[in-house]
Amino acid sequence: MLLGIKNTLALLALPLIVACSSPPALEQQPAGEFAAQGLHPVTSSGFAQAYAKPGTQLSSYSGVAIATLSTSAIETGHTTVGGTLRRDWQMNPERELALQQVWASAMQRAFNSYDQSGEGAMVLEIKAAITRGAPGRPTATTIGGGMQPMASSQDVVEIFMEFRFYDKASSDLLVVIRDSRTMISQAMSRTAPVGVQTMFNSWAALLHTRVSGR
Repeated sequence: MLLGIKNTLALLALPLIVACSSPPALEQQPAGEFAAQGLHPVTSSGFAQAYAKPGTQLSSYSGVAIATLSTSAIETGHTTVGGTLRRDWQMNPERELALQQVWASAMQRAFNSYDQSGEGAMVLEIKAAITRGAPGRPTATTIGGGMQPMASSQDVVEIFMEFRFYDKASSDLLVVIRDSRTMISQAMSRTAPVGVQTMFNSWAALLHTRVSGR
């Protein structure tokens, strides 16, 4: 059973959710994982997973505080697939800094109409973390795939990210989004390659759309 339409529409006014065939809906029961924070699962969100606090109005925030990308807890499987080996995500200082700079640039461009000083009464803090690298399945949207056919998951790596939105003044957790993108394995052969830039730009633009409604 869903919450009343008034509460559901208040949440979707964020707008957190991408337009899709079924209208997004906030489930009545809090998510078990985020019950303590009062977050509820959002169905038909357009993301792999989405959770939000009822009544949150992301579009009311006039400023953003963009946190440094976290790369401290990336999981990789024991596979032979290129891009999913532990060495591919070994975070030496150079690689970590490069990834963080690419993410910061993508977010600064996407949110260039916002005050990014982190000061003020209505500031949304946005935290992002790369959480996992794993073998992926080739799709029409695989980054770097172009028109070249990809025979199997041996050619593709899936990158998982988690995004958390906080009210900076109160430190309340408002939204959690989990999503993934696929790219060709060769894209992980260099520090912060073009494929990673494309991936980060895509996520940053989508987050801006969900926050601003534009």
